Amino acid sequence: MCKGISILKARLKQELFDQYELAHRITTRGEATQQELHFMYPGASPIELPVIQDGQLVIMEWGNRNNKESKLPKTGWCRLESLQAGKWRWLSPEKVVIPADFGLEKSVWFQIHEGMEGVVVHDEHERPHVYMLTTAASVYYQNMTQHDRMPVLVGQEI
Repeated sequence: MCKGISILKARLKQELFDQYELAHRITTRGEATQQELHFMYPGASPIELPVIQDGQLVIMEWGNRNNKESKLPKTGWCRLESLQAGKWRWLSPEKVVIPADFGLEKSVWFQIHEGMEGVVVHDEHERPHVYMLTTAASVYYQNMTQHDRMPVLVGQEI
């Protein structure tokens, strides 16, 4: 799977940064000089992810972890196979791109070139939630992260 992402701060417009109060997400990894924003699951509440929807970069709640009263799945991921089998049809999922420069799984950072796929669904109050799409891990990804699921990457195979 992918428990976190990093996106370079330089990719975000200042208005978006201010609107979603993202200052607490700024960090640098290792000896990197560029500031990044980290989005982690689990993480500080609310758990969020950046999403490109209708050509706009917005921040949405990542899955449904804390709302036990909601009928949304209690996870942050959606298996591609489940989506293709129609198991999410009742939620009217909309495919989106989650922009990211790096992904994190089991303490291993891996580079992401274009982003990863996700689906947006709406809860009972019409609030959007994004779920990261996953698929069976490639041999390389499984050896690298020791996980049998990986994110569906846009224009990239690892």
